[in-house]
Amino acid sequence: MTETSDPHRLKRPHAVLDWAETGPVAVDAGDVYFSAEDGLAETRSVFLQAAGFPDRFRTDRPTIVAELGFGTGLNFLALWDLFVKTAPAHARLHFVSVEGFPLRKSDAMRALSAFPELQTLSAQLTDVWPSPHKGAHRRVFENGRVMLTVFHDLAETALPNMAFEADAWFLDGFAPAKNPDMWATDLFSELARLSAKGAPAVTFTVAGAVRRGLAAAGFSVEKKPGFGRKRERLEAIFTGEQPASAPTPFPDPSPIDGPIAVIGGGVAAASLVKAFSYRGRTVDVFAHGGWASGASGAPRGLLTPRLELSDRPHNRALLAAFDYARMMLGALEGFEATGVARLAKDEAGAARLAQLAEALDDEFSFLDADAAKARCGLGGGALWMSGAGQIRPDTLVPALAGDAESHDQRIIGLEPVAGGWRLQDETGQAFGPYAGVILAGGWDQHALLSATGLGLEPSAGQLALFESEFDLRAPAAWGGYAARLGDALMVGATHVKRAEPDSDDEAEAALRTLAQDAPGGPVTLGARLSGWSGVRAAVADRLPLAGALAPPGFEEVWRGHAKGGPAPALTDLNPSGLMVLGGFGARGFAHAPLLAEALVSALCNEPAPMERAGLTSLHPARMLWRALRRG
Repeated sequence: MTETSDPHRLKRPHAVLDWAETGPVAVDAGDVYFSAEDGLAETRSVFLQAAGFPDRFRTDRPTIVAELGFGTGLNFLALWDLFVKTAPAHARLHFVSVEGFPLRKSDAMRALSAFPELQTLSAQLTDVWPSPHKGAHRRVFENGRVMLTVFHDLAETALPNMAFEADAWFLDGFAPAKNPDMWATDLFSELARLSAKGAPAVTFTVAGAVRRGLAAAGFSVEKKPGFGRKRERLEAIFTGEQPASAPTPFPDPSPIDGPIAVIGGGVAAASLVKAFSYRGRTVDVFAHGGWASGASGAPRGLLTPRLELSDRPHNRALLAAFDYARMMLGALEGFEATGVARLAKDEAGAARLAQLAEALDDEFSFLDADAAKARCGLGGGALWMSGAGQIRPDTLVPALAGDAESHDQRIIGLEPVAGGWRLQDETGQAFGPYAGVILAGGWDQHALLSATGLGLEPSAGQLALFESEFDLRAPAAWGGYAARLGDALMVGATHVKRAEPDSDDEAEAALRTLAQDAPGGPVTLGARLSGWSGVRAAVADRLPLAGALAPPGFEEVWRGHAKGGPAPALTDLNPSGLMVLGGFGARGFAHAPLLAEALVSALCNEPAPMERAGLTSLHPARMLWRALRRG
């Protein structure tokens, strides 16, 4: 298969296909995606039946099925179809797959059209077809009963970035003779690490290297009759032992079955409620002022991604977060997919945006000065982001929270007690105990977080609506941003490093300066019609926080390793049950939904929707770790 070595490239190359009468063929591998005789029948025989489905669907926890070679998604669709038809009503399914050369959406639609029996499900899948961006992509179906996570990367890179115990493996990559890199020796040790005891691994190939690799990794291997013209296939059962996992200073939160409290009423808290609802779980929410009363309650805003020209874990994670948020929020009232132009301020900025357009997927394109002017009415060069859009935060937060109630209390104290934590509000009233507490209230919780050794930085800001006849044809961002709202023009947002917004007069002057300095402008403004102000919470490195707070004793245990010494063989640090989801700055809506899903996945002992390296890059303990390394 063709590979790229561009260190800034943030997407995997699409599969290059040839089309035979019987379906798609991968040109580089010279192999077919499914059987020419009957692809769906082959999937049902070689994978579903051989792995013991539908009898293998679990009722005590979600069934986890992992796959090598997502391809057209046919195996997933066939298992989803079987699950809907046969699984108990309270059962759930997680499907985790790897694909190094993702299909284009149009190619997937064409390939899957060969299976009209699956049309209803395949239409749902292709409607939210993952972008080729590197890393993990989560999609949610059946209101959370069915979850799909596709890792776009080579198997040798993707598998070490996963953590779960699979109940079954579908080994459906191209044949070893045509795609030998995928079947390398390390692959099999990763399969063992990620397998539950007794998990089957089924595949169409009987190549000797595959049999030997599975056996060496702890699988008992047996040849079985093949499908159609293929004489044989393999069935393997994991009977070995998983290798012990090494301690890490960045652990996932421990699973919690008991009651959980969420403190906050903005997009982070609402996203947590949504993620818990997928699992049929409820939490107690303490939202002072009610839903969307703080920084998440602006009347208008833009949903745009954080962009960085580097293939680094945090960048992969936050691109995936934007993609997930766009899918989730796009199904709710309060999001308008208008597209947004990110404007360059000078020639160097335009060159950088052109590089970004090349590094990102097809929803990002570079516009020269004339094209930018025609598209949005501003700019001397722009990155057009077709998946971005306008949002109504005060509408989206309650929509995410659904029917969840919130307690209108300001929590100011956390007390460790038997069974977890007791909360105290400003009147002295106590709540709990709770087995877990998630701090998701933005700047309002800086005092609670400071007590744990984790600091936040306030960023006060305002936006306003102005009378304006400026011909703004599409929303635009350049440091400030502007969007047309009927006859008015929304301009935002000021950023002041303090916990109190500017006065109305100061904010208006700052917003008019932003409009005056717009590239390709100035944007002319008339009278101010209305405004909004709020305080956002940020972290020093400008990345969000998602995960468990470091327990007492963290520094003592990890100081030596942070200075270059050996990692501790064991740690006796017990998880505190305290977690945080915040530090989003101005991008809570772009990042909170997926990071909430990641946190809740860990608390429910389910596969993560993100790469392990990405979760580490956003872990709250990173700040303490850096302090230890600095000494």
